[in-house]
Amino acid sequence: MTALLVPAGLLSACSDKTEETPAPADPTPEYRIGHGYYYPATRESSIVSWPSRDIKGEAQLYPAVLGLDFKVATDAVHLEVDRAALKTDWKGVYALKCQKRPTDPVFVSYLYTDAGGTSIFRLSDFTPELTGNVTITAYDAKRQLLSGTYEVVAPGQRDPLSDFSTATCDITLAGSFTDMKVK
Repeated sequence: MTALLVPAGLLSACSDKTEETPAPADPTPEYRIGHGYYYPATRESSIVSWPSRDIKGEAQLYPAVLGLDFKVATDAVHLEVDRAALKTDWKGVYALKCQKRPTDPVFVSYLYTDAGGTSIFRLSDFTPELTGNVTITAYDAKRQLLSGTYEVVAPGQRDPLSDFSTATCDITLAGSFTDMKVK
């Protein structure tokens, strides 16, 4: 009996199976979120910025909107970007909807929660003039990873820190998101 010796490299070269390189794991998302309350009557302010490790972020693609949610301790920010306004590559600056500009593409709401309960601010619905925007700086469509920033300035809001005060303040919300997975 004669043995046929074939170099191993030839067998693998003729194989029907092709091995695909597995996709790299998604990077860990990074978030920043903070709020500021400025009281024009007293010229006092309060600013809070949260550590990234404590922030939870979620992006959901719905039929009509791209929903972005950020939550940490007392703060929750909800943004909805109108899908019809999204550019082909999603990158761009998107204006905030308010009473004076009801057709702008980004709806904003904010929740502040403490031991006394939750204050809900539907800023786009009840604020005459909002300034700021949502900026999408990167979108990887294949891996569905989104990066960008947001800033919201809402003047004349009721004080989130006091249930009984008639004082008003200007609320500023700001944050960033890097490699946020879109579901």
